Amino acid sequence: MGEQHQVHVWENTYIMAPKDDEKFLPSKVTAVIKNVMDGYLSDKEYQAEDAKIWTLDLSNEIKASVKQDVNIPRYKIIVQVVIGEQASQGVRVASKCLWDTSADNYASYTFENTSLFAVGMVFGCYYE
Repeated sequence: MGEQHQVHVWENTYIMAPKDDEKFLPSKVTAVIKNVMDGYLSDKEYQAEDAKIWTLDLSNEIKASVKQDVNIPRYKIIVQVVIGEQASQGVRVASKCLWDTSADNYASYTFENTSLFAVGMVFGCYYE
């Protein structure tokens, strides 16, 4: 006889907001960003070609650390990292997003040493 295939039927959970212990807390996420960026960039000197690779490495490492260390299961995590040369200039990093102010949030951290600056931003968007 033929094989029988089991069909999984998924039902809606109707969970419209995160639980109190599963909310995106900027203080916890900022601590994770700080640990990753300080550890990765502490001994680095700015070079334009290397900075391209560092941004990708840092973004992936921050995203993995946030997912592992912070309990936020139903959040989409978006990470953006900007690295530039420290040359006594002023820089403003900004971003826009459309989100639900009751559940979504963001965290950021700025790292500086004598040759470079880096801004790490993590956005947490709750999905129902």
